Amino acid sequence: MKRTILVFFLISNSIFSIGQIPVHVDSLYSFIKRNSIHRNEVNWVNIDKGFKTKINLAKTDMDSIKSFIYVFEQLKDFHSSITYNGRQFSNYPEFDDSTLKYLIPLVNLSNQRTGSFVAKILPENLLYLQVPGVQAWGNNVNVYAQNLSDTLCKYILFGTTRGIVLDLRLNDGGQFTSMASGLSLLFGEKYIGGGVNIELNETKKFTIKNGNLWINKNQMTTVIHKKNINLSKLPVAILIGPNTRSAGSILAISFKGRKNTVLIGDSTANGYSTGTDFFSYGSNLFLNLSTAYSIDRDKKVYKLSVPPDILIRGEDDFNYIENDKKVKVAIKWLTNNSR
Repeated sequence: MKRTILVFFLISNSIFSIGQIPVHVDSLYSFIKRNSIHRNEVNWVNIDKGFKTKINLAKTDMDSIKSFIYVFEQLKDFHSSITYNGRQFSNYPEFDDSTLKYLIPLVNLSNQRTGSFVAKILPENLLYLQVPGVQAWGNNVNVYAQNLSDTLCKYILFGTTRGIVLDLRLNDGGQFTSMASGLSLLFGEKYIGGGVNIELNETKKFTIKNGNLWINKNQMTTVIHKKNINLSKLPVAILIGPNTRSAGSILAISFKGRKNTVLIGDSTANGYSTGTDFFSYGSNLFLNLSTAYSIDRDKKVYKLSVPPDILIRGEDDFNYIENDKKVKVAIKWLTNNSR
């Protein structure tokens, strides 16, 4: 039996001003139809008919907004969402009972650890760094980026630390800018990937300059790293899994093609490697729409998920990291590749 895992996509109970839909639903529908990265993969004649039927049956403004879930379902888009009067509406994936049994504890733990970076010294002069999702806007984007950099700089011993286990298994997305800038010492000053449109033309370019992330020609943060060191050649083992999604997936993609780097674990969440853009319609209606596919520094396109280099399913132990099977494999890989 399959069930929809609503808990997998919980959002905070933000307060928005309550009111009527500030834009005509046909206008919003047409915008999605023109801009969705998945728009060429569906039969719009059928979707037009289905959407019109649902709108005609709608009795309230909330019913009208819920009609867009149908649109996301037809697009097979799990990443896009509409937030109306503080409630988020998305096309949630379904999982069988055994998968849910594994995923729900991960989801709950990732919700608890959002924005809290954990570092620990491991045997063999290795560093464990856990980077969960980061929910940040405005000035907090830079605050979280600085906090992540400070955590890395506090525990890294240049010339002594032989490698890093970067754990993204609890990274359920959020603010990619904070993560990339906070970890920029690991990237070095270079291009690390971006996003392409439906014609596969690059529309967003991610570059590290002066220790901060730039998107196209825009500097996104002003992080000041406490240690002026280049860690771009330090071996890094990245742990990923089915709860790694959205910005977490894109962060993993940013490390693809980096020398002395390996991805360990299971594939990231299916359907969450797309890039999204945020559109505001008044004070109570917001659209987060998948508008791009993510690419790595070698221009490889990731339409659905990010696969690991070394596949290991299950057997996580976040309470005792040294006993975690994926961490053990990461330690072995780092030890063999840091001589």
